[in-house]
Amino acid sequence: MYPDLIKAKIEQNLAAQIPAEPRSLYDPVRASIAYGGKRARPTLTALSAGTKAQDSDWLPAALAVELLHTFTLVHDDIMDNAAIRRGRPAVHMTYGVNAAILSGDVIVALAMGCLAQAPKAEAMLAEFSAGFRAVCEGQALDKDFETRDDVSMEDYLTMIALKTSRVFELAAVLGTIAGGVHYIEELRRFARQLGLAFQLQDDLLDLTGTAEFGKTIGGDILEGKRTALFVLAMDRYHKCSGDECDLLGRLRERRATIDDVAPIRELFERLGVLEEVARMVSNHADKAMEQLSGIADTEMRENLLQYSRQLIGVAHAAIPANR
Repeated sequence: MYPDLIKAKIEQNLAAQIPAEPRSLYDPVRASIAYGGKRARPTLTALSAGTKAQDSDWLPAALAVELLHTFTLVHDDIMDNAAIRRGRPAVHMTYGVNAAILSGDVIVALAMGCLAQAPKAEAMLAEFSAGFRAVCEGQALDKDFETRDDVSMEDYLTMIALKTSRVFELAAVLGTIAGGVHYIEELRRFARQLGLAFQLQDDLLDLTGTAEFGKTIGGDILEGKRTALFVLAMDRYHKCSGDECDLLGRLRERRATIDDVAPIRELFERLGVLEEVARMVSNHADKAMEQLSGIADTEMRENLLQYSRQLIGVAHAAIPANR
């Protein structure tokens, strides 16, 4: 099945999971679902189920994965004081913080309800629980980093392996279980690397993307987020002049303003930070694709390869052509 068809199937079935009443609880849930997005994770679930799997095999698990991801977005926006999500006001901006917290909680319950409908629900439950816990651990580290100036690249990669990559891994493993294929460890390793590439690309596009990216460009700068770009820039602090040091100082101290975003982007480009993160994206994407060599099902392997290229390929366009 093609990714576009999988996405359409996901969209059709997500809305059906949301009860009508009480509206104070479920209207925010509907709003969070309506934000759309790539539906990258449930698509990975479908593709990991193999070419012989039926929709009924993978769909409940795919819906559970997307609902879990939606939960993380709702709660992350609250914790990060993010006003915009995919070009629209974040759920807590429209419905209030209390309603957004409760709607995020019930989204997890809805995800568990979907998972309970899966033909192999019992085998999937342990994976789902571990993935859910890892996301929370990753978010805790992400918030801890906000008060630290000594975050290393190893620290950062550990955090995103939990917060982002683990959901990709969960998506692939649930798909593998749903389809009854015998590539769990290969797909686990593949998805882990793909998730790292995806998050590093997201870091890059936060500063180099366009309004179509769906978030405030430079939002990580304004929030003082400790991303891969931040870590690399601080490692190269010694290469900066006085004004540039002041600029990085405002970033480190979470005092950067909208007027600082363009100069910081120019400085990151001069320091080679943007180029280095783009290289990291490519390296992790290549490692992901290498894991697929052990999959004997040629059609399944090719579907996963093509989807990986489609998902990650945009990163290479984020760097100026002359670099």
